[in-house]
Amino acid sequence: MRPINKGVDRGDFDPYQDAQQPLIDQLGEFCSYCERWVSSGIHVEHKLPKGRYKNEVCKWTNFLLSCMNCNSGKASGELILTDYLWPDTDNTFRVFTYDAEGRVKVSLSLSGQERTLANATWKMVNLNRHPDVGAGFEKPTTKDNRWLHRSQDWKIAINEKKSLEMLSNHPKIAYFKEKAVNTAAQRGLFSIWMSVFESDIEMKNLLIQKFQGTASDCFDDNGDAVARPGGQI
Repeated sequence: MRPINKGVDRGDFDPYQDAQQPLIDQLGEFCSYCERWVSSGIHVEHKLPKGRYKNEVCKWTNFLLSCMNCNSGKASGELILTDYLWPDTDNTFRVFTYDAEGRVKVSLSLSGQERTLANATWKMVNLNRHPDVGAGFEKPTTKDNRWLHRSQDWKIAINEKKSLEMLSNHPKIAYFKEKAVNTAAQRGLFSIWMSVFESDIEMKNLLIQKFQGTASDCFDDNGDAVARPGGQI
């Protein structure tokens, strides 16, 4: 899950829907949870549910962007923020691993408490949905193709990686890398591309720079995830 930087606190938006464009300008049209590019109808999502926490409905600090699937998956009752990990306050890139079949898994490298928080986050927005049920996975609904989009983009990223390897000695390799990064930024799914290019420091740094609103302080010079200042992880 891409860690994001929402910038300075912009105060209240009333109605809260007015925050949609400022959020897009800051973060791009990507779901803050599943990372997909949302071509239209992206939601202003409330971390603390708006039906329960009336005082938080209009606050910038309570906003994220969300696709329909992730937004509808969240419960609307009582919620304690520190029981979960959030892309605008934690380094959520450290939390999950991704594979070619479109699965999102909680990272085995996490400590006990970190794993508890990661599992809660995983289930909160139903990132545990995949046709191959078992090991905590649940069958997705017919309207939930997030797993399929991840699998499709994994293949695209793999093809880009192979092309770049073939062109590694080309005098314009920098141009081709920039082109690949542009393709990634147009499609979304930051963590898929970062996973495929895990061993390529230059590409990881290009991806971090290219994806609008990525929290750069969550990565070191090698493009590897580090603890977020002030975050739970």
